[in-house]
Amino acid sequence: MAKVKTQIQNIVLSVTYEDVEFNLEKLAKSLDGARYDPEVFPGIAYKSEEPPASFLIFASGKMNCVGAKSMNDALLAIKKLTKKLRKAGIKIKSEPKVEVQNMVASFDFGREFDLERIARSFENTEYEPEVFPGLVFRLDDPPVVVLLFVSGKGVCAGAKSMKDIKRAAEKITKILSHRA
Repeated sequence: MAKVKTQIQNIVLSVTYEDVEFNLEKLAKSLDGARYDPEVFPGIAYKSEEPPASFLIFASGKMNCVGAKSMNDALLAIKKLTKKLRKAGIKIKSEPKVEVQNMVASFDFGREFDLERIARSFENTEYEPEVFPGLVFRLDDPPVVVLLFVSGKGVCAGAKSMKDIKRAAEKITKILSHRA
């Protein structure tokens, strides 16, 4: 069985600082490059350069971190931002609680797919080429959605870990080697 080339494209994490509230007006002034326009959006938009990640920061002490290409990058970006928050005078007693909400990865199966045939062979698929050129393949375990394209490339969304992504790639490869 050929190995599927897998690459993380995006990780979405929720970050919670226990017993912390942010004064967004004040924080936006002390974070370099932060954008805060409460008329448009109720949080601060902030980008970290190294490693690259984007944050949405809310008054509740919660944040979303998006755009990191690895867990290490995401955790490092959060650590660096936490340091900046402390420097800005915010009293953070404990490390933030970090939870993965979604991981998106690209797949390259190294062969072409007959999407019509796959759609006819499996119930948990959707394929409407007039609407979207990819086939939607829903897996229960892990609970992810894989988009497959004729080219043999794919996208996996909804994963919570690298393990989920690898399992999805293996499962699709195994399923399709039998029947497609």
